[in-house]
Amino acid sequence: MKVQVVYTKSCVYCPSTKALWKELQKKHKFDYEEIDAATPKGQEMVQKFSIMSVPTTIIDGKVEFIGMPNRAKAEEKVS
Repeated sequence: MKVQVVYTKSCVYCPSTKALWKELQKKHKFDYEEIDAATPKGQEMVQKFSIMSVPTTIIDGKVEFIGMPNRAKAEEKVS
């Protein structure tokens, strides 16, 4: 399983979203990647998934959360 978070440096919700996924990664084993939307890879993700808001969480190639995920629902996705 792969969890990717597309974020921006100016986003107020992105740090807590990234912290949530890092915490869940310690409990559940999954690949985790943070992608800055301002980078070339980030722009590629924005185009591919039509991202209009950050943070956006992509799990196994599918947009699962836009904005800060609910902890219980996020944990359900990776357990």
